[in-house]
Amino acid sequence: MGILQDFGSSLTHWSFGLFILIGLAASEYSGAETVLCILISAIVSIISGLCSSSAKEPQEHYRKKKLSDIVDFLIVWLDILMNLVAGATCARLASATVDYISKGHFREFLFGMEQHSLGEPWPDVLGVTIIVVVTLLFMMGLEKSSAISILITVTLIWTFIFFNIVGSIHTVIKFRKWCETFRVHSFRKVLRAAAKCFFAFVHIFPKLQNNNCIKMSAIIFTPLTFYTTTAIIFSMMTHRNELIGTAIPLVQVFESRDVDWARPIMAASTIFVVCLILTEVLPTVYNAFVKLASKEWRIFVPSIQYRTAGTGAPILAIFAAGSLSAILAFACPLSHLIKLLNTAALLKCAFISCQLIYSRYKPEINYDYLVHNSNVQYSKLQKNPSNLALQNNLNWSTVKEKVQNWFKKKPYYIHRLSSPKNIISQKLTPGGSRIEEKECLLLDDYNTRAINLDTAEDSASDLEDESLACTDDENSSTSTDIDIVVEEYKEGLKVATVGKFNENRRSTRFTSTVVTFCIILAITSSICMALYIERVYSIYWPSLVGLIISVLVITAMPQNGADKSKEAILPSILFPFFNVSSIVLNISLSSTIFIDIWQGVVFWTLAGLLLFWRCDCCTCEGLFRSPKVHNQINITPNSSMSVECNFKDNIPVPVTDTIYITR
Repeated sequence: MGILQDFGSSLTHWSFGLFILIGLAASEYSGAETVLCILISAIVSIISGLCSSSAKEPQEHYRKKKLSDIVDFLIVWLDILMNLVAGATCARLASATVDYISKGHFREFLFGMEQHSLGEPWPDVLGVTIIVVVTLLFMMGLEKSSAISILITVTLIWTFIFFNIVGSIHTVIKFRKWCETFRVHSFRKVLRAAAKCFFAFVHIFPKLQNNNCIKMSAIIFTPLTFYTTTAIIFSMMTHRNELIGTAIPLVQVFESRDVDWARPIMAASTIFVVCLILTEVLPTVYNAFVKLASKEWRIFVPSIQYRTAGTGAPILAIFAAGSLSAILAFACPLSHLIKLLNTAALLKCAFISCQLIYSRYKPEINYDYLVHNSNVQYSKLQKNPSNLALQNNLNWSTVKEKVQNWFKKKPYYIHRLSSPKNIISQKLTPGGSRIEEKECLLLDDYNTRAINLDTAEDSASDLEDESLACTDDENSSTSTDIDIVVEEYKEGLKVATVGKFNENRRSTRFTSTVVTFCIILAITSSICMALYIERVYSIYWPSLVGLIISVLVITAMPQNGADKSKEAILPSILFPFFNVSSIVLNISLSSTIFIDIWQGVVFWTLAGLLLFWRCDCCTCEGLFRSPKVHNQINITPNSSMSVECNFKDNIPVPVTDTIYITR
């Protein structure tokens, strides 16, 4: 199941692209604009994915929050918003498909009204019911499995083949005529369509173990082929803006071409896939809630981490994730959900690029810094030919003794490791005779005497008497021990003084400060570029100059060596250029649809920042005792009263004990 693990995160994006995003873009824009928007979305997602390949999994540890952690938190916070909106979009689409198949009778049965954006029911009671059912299944122990991924993959391939074969038979525009009218009406519309299709592509590449080139090509070119072919066939089946304002254009296009038998098949495939996607999206949300409640973040209360004894499911986190997604499915129309989904993904990629640049250029403590920048280099001496025979004899004797020890019934024990001069070792001389040395340091040929288990206690008492006798000679043998240590190091090591063999510069605090200002300059220039695209201000050249300056300055700065992951695809020289390009492209694309849903993004971001800057849940008053209170209160074990000392007046004041119960 290694392939499913590598492509598991891609199935959600491919399902959204094939069943939702590409159909909506093709129904609203022309065929040429749709094909170009697919190519632009693919390029932006590839650049974002290449940049994210350098990211590392953060190590969870208890630490104090810093100002630089805001970017990391916003990445997680926007990822939660993206997955919540994805779950609500799936429920909305399933409800709209059921309402279309029932010809509106299901909406009338649930007392719903028609939403004017894409014609889906509102309020969406069926969508809320779908999310509630999936949430209850997860609370009872449902987990992500490879069987669900296999079902999604098979359904995707079947739907793509079915739609393109049946659709190519019932086209109203010939391919030659379609190519003759291949022109773009407005580049701004193309960027707007590309922003709406961004989530259809994988923007964070997974960590691949083997066959990286083949799997990376499949992740990039498989959706590109699927989406381009589907958009061309769809635009050849319909006229200009024929199905604009419909929630499920891939199903309704068969009604326009009088292919009624194909509508139930496409509707069933759509409902089946979008309901299975919920099992891939919701676990990501409640796992993020559990992560934010851990000691690493301390954003939520620790009780969210509670898991049931039977299934091990975090029921409180699952309930919170399901409730928020159900609220979005109930109230928000599908058109707003799609814009919010892609905006959250684009902004998240921009923050990831900022975080990667700062992490690559921030100073880090390296304990080998003094060794790398010193003028001393250590290397082993080559063995002298005259000592080869002696070394061979020593090795053979050592191997022989080890083999004999294997067949001993009683083990050997080493006594008094703290005083090695009492250990007797045997060493061969060049003449072949054996001498006994009572003082041995840093030698490998230690031989210990066999101690009988039955007489272990008696021998221990004798050794204690010997150690007391040896303490008198420690002062006299100190110089001898030092001489032996120096002699052995001279025999085994060679100290050579060389020039500065490592002149690589390392990042400092000044480096991180300069890079931070360059990141701010790049973000400001990207916003100016977005304003130019939206035709608000004509500040194209200053923004372009600011981007070039930020790239050149960041490239000239020294990088640290800790964040250069071996799995990173980008070389170090191209790292600043790709990340700054990712910031510009993501902000520029998001600006085309941000104006429609800016209220939701601003509200979610401010709510997250408020949670981030509030008091830590693990040190709030009433949960754990603060160090000051702990020092002031002295609890007596035999009394129900304790004394609080006022250190200014030295007057003890009796106070009652307080029992702290963790919620």
